[in-house]
Formats: sequence, C-alpha cells, structure tokens
Amino acid sequence: MVARYREIKHSIQEDILSQRYRVGEKIPSERELAVQYGVTRVTLQKAMNLLEQEGFIERIHGKGMFVTKVIEDNVYMLNSGTGDSILGFSREFGQQAKITSQLISHQLILAPQPIAGQLEMQANQQVHFIRRVRLIDDVPVLIEDSWINSEVIAAIPETVLEHGSLYQYIEELTGKKIKFYNSVIEGDLFSKDLADLLSIAAGLPMLKVSGVTKLEDGTAFNYSVSYNRADMFKIKNSWVGK
Repeated sequence: MVARYREIKHSIQEDILSQRYRVGEKIPSERELAVQYGVTRVTLQKAMNLLEQEGFIERIHGKGMFVTKVIEDNVYMLNSGTGDSILGFSREFGQQAKITSQLISHQLILAPQPIAGQLEMQANQQVHFIRRVRLIDDVPVLIEDSWINSEVIAAIPETVLEHGSLYQYIEELTGKKIKFYNSVIEGDLFSKDLADLLSIAAGLPMLKVSGVTKLEDGTAFNYSVSYNRADMFKIKNSWVGK
C-alpha cells in the first residue's frame, strides 16, 4: 500500500506539472491543503517536504509556499526524500512511472574482500551477486549491482528481482524496516559493456552511486553500485540556514 503522504505528494506534483499551479505562484497553505485532502498537518507536511526536496516548491519565511522552476518531467531525482524506510528503486519511482527490471545475473559467490569489508562480514562468507537493468516506462535508465549478505537474506526469488520490490521483500522477510543508507555519488563515463546493456553509446556521462544499506537494527545487508544515465537523473540537495 502506498503511504497517504506519497499519494498527496504525487497529486500536487501533477497539479504543478499540468500548470494548475504555475511557476512563481503561491500555493494553498499546509492548513488549507490538509483540509482539502482530509489528513493531519503532520501527514501533509511529509508530502510538502518531498516536493521541496525534489525542487517543485520552495518555502519563503513569512510568505508561504511557492512553485519553483519545474525540472523536465522525464528527469528523476536520485535523492528525492525520506520516509519511514529506505524505499529502493521500485517503490521510490513507482508512483511516477512504470518500473520494470531485466535480470542479468544472480549467483552466490564468496564475498570479495572490499565487499566483505563494506558489509562487516568475513571474506569467506557468501553473498548474492545481482546485476539488473532498471527501466522506467520501458526505457533502460540504470544498471544496478548488488552484493547481499546471504546469512541475512538466505534466498531471493528471481520473480522478486524481475517483477517486484527487493527491499519490500526483505522488509517482509526479516520483519525489520530498512532504515540506513550511506552513499557516495561520482561522475564517470559509461564503458562499452555497460553502455551496451542500456542501448546507449559508450562514453556518455553517468552518475555512479555506491553505498551500504542497513536494517533498522544496524545490520549491514547490501552493498550496491548503480550506474545511472546522467541525462535521466539529477541530484538535489537542500540546505536552509538559520
């Protein structure tokens, strides 16, 4: 089930993209929107925080919320908000478009030393190595490599990797929320091997994102590297001074 605040966020985002709310225009207050959508201020604030982080609105102290210059609607934000848990690709973008996956590889291997170090495990322990091409509206947009500790997640059905949400499966399997994700984002160029998987030309720019994901009890279970098309994704960071 999609969280209510995400449904509201998506609804207001569509109002902005359809120019019901135009660039520079002040939108209704949180109090008014909470009444309109029949939710609490806390729920409404979560939705507005996501819109602010994704660059759709800005808050001006003492004046209200205003529509900012909207990014192209075929470009997606890599770090677009927070919630009760880390969403993963399928849940993060599933409200914006059709998300599908092409499974390239899934095998149990001994953890290479650098991966074992990231996952706080011994190098002779096994991990699931998974490579997938992720698609948005049937367009290949990124390649994702994952190394998942098999002692934490013993089995991963390929149906989940191809048609479902891996992170949702892990939360249901473990009974724990996925709460922590630390990442590094670098600029790079696509090699021929990676470019061929995305049906693009070699040498095009990418955003390479690597990071460790942990359960709410602090257990590191996944080290991942994603190779994202720079023409399809942008990064937004917000900072408000006091």
